[in-house]
Amino acid sequence: MFLLPRNEIPETPEALAQAIEEGLRTFVSRPDKMVVVRGGETSALDSIAVDLSGATIDHHHRPPPLDSSEAIPAMAVRHIYVSGEPISILGVDFSFQFEASNVELYQRVQPEGKLLLIMHRAKDGNIRFEISRAAAERMIMKGASKVAEKQGVVVDKTQLELTPRGPRALDGKLTVSAHKLIFHPVLSLAGTFAVSEDLVATVSNLKCHGEGPIAALACAAITPSFSKIERRTFPLSALPLGEMKLRDLAIDAANEQVVVRARFGSL
Repeated sequence: MFLLPRNEIPETPEALAQAIEEGLRTFVSRPDKMVVVRGGETSALDSIAVDLSGATIDHHHRPPPLDSSEAIPAMAVRHIYVSGEPISILGVDFSFQFEASNVELYQRVQPEGKLLLIMHRAKDGNIRFEISRAAAERMIMKGASKVAEKQGVVVDKTQLELTPRGPRALDGKLTVSAHKLIFHPVLSLAGTFAVSEDLVATVSNLKCHGEGPIAALACAAITPSFSKIERRTFPLSALPLGEMKLRDLAIDAANEQVVVRARFGSL
């Protein structure tokens, strides 16, 4: 979806590109221009292309939740392409590609007067999200360090192991080496990472285990935060799929990369 800081659709492709750009920059920063729109009239466009390569996403300012009720037809777009290699969030890089053809966009005015363009239907398309295992380790280590510091525990290093659990989930085991005063506990954190049909990632079945009294104390300090993590959702796509259905959704953790890919289409 695209959030426009307007209450109506701009009349020219150039003005629409500027409006989409302004909406993106409420939570994305990139030195260069991100959006190009081509076509004669905004009611029937040739393409919308968004380049997020080198951009940083502010995770404190997420796009608004999708609400397609009372949405009405806005425009037809022959081709939409969104890509970023890399995109940075929480100090970690990942890549993202989204491509759709013969798209119908609907519009809905938000309570604050901004206009939300929602993907209502597409003939076909594909999505790919990729992050390296090392980047995933850094992201997890940053989160673990933040929790551990409150208990006076310093995380030294982490090691992540991933095992497929069906086509849409991975079991993860994270070994964490830490220290507190003269003690050097080693913790084992386990959980399941899964992706739903609407490209929302969740973490579940989180557990902590450690040998020795200091490790047990560290697990006791960390475990209460697990419920907060398990209640959170992590949207992997900034473009909710509306009425389109994903197919062939799969997670691959081979070759030191974690890849989520899927195809979609209304037909």
